[in-house]
Amino acid sequence: MKIAILTEGKGEFKTLPNLYPQIKSRLPKKTQVMKPMMVHAAPDGPVGQLVTACRTPLKLAIAEKADKAILLIDREQQAERPGEIAAEIQAALRKVTDLQVDVAIKDRMFENWLISDLNALRAQPARFTVTPALVNKVEPNKADSVNALELLKKTVAPGRDYDKIIDGERISTRAQVELMAKHSRSFRHFLHLLGYEAYREQCLRPC
Repeated sequence: MKIAILTEGKGEFKTLPNLYPQIKSRLPKKTQVMKPMMVHAAPDGPVGQLVTACRTPLKLAIAEKADKAILLIDREQQAERPGEIAAEIQAALRKVTDLQVDVAIKDRMFENWLISDLNALRAQPARFTVTPALVNKVEPNKADSVNALELLKKTVAPGRDYDKIIDGERISTRAQVELMAKHSRSFRHFLHLLGYEAYREQCLRPC
């Protein structure tokens, strides 16, 4: 099984592969996860524009002999539930490609996945400060319900700015996939779509 990853987020385009070694160790044998491909479209824009932007990367995925693709999309501030958003996009994509495309909604953005493992921040005390208040907001299993970007900005020392790419690299290189899954349901769903062992059958509850 060869799986293509499409994303509209620059952060995950750069940093998601840092998690691949951990993820691949729990996937079925011979499963290959391709490097992310960029989709140049707003995640909360018209579905038609998103589908159009997916055409080229999907053609590349087919050329690379991918068996399926997973499209990663931020929920942002959309009121619809992640499942509803994913179903609408998947239905539209089925009209333009024969490749199976699953949609994983980051609830609400990639930073919600990054903040789901606070140990990755604790490992860098010179850069991030993890307070008891932050722990109470994120754990247990609450990372998808917070304004993760604002919280991450507050973990950085006064006078410094949080950088979505650079700090995303810092966090993702230290994050543990199992801890991320424990506190983010949307990340568990992504693992489920990949066929990750612990969440192959369900992703509602953390293991």
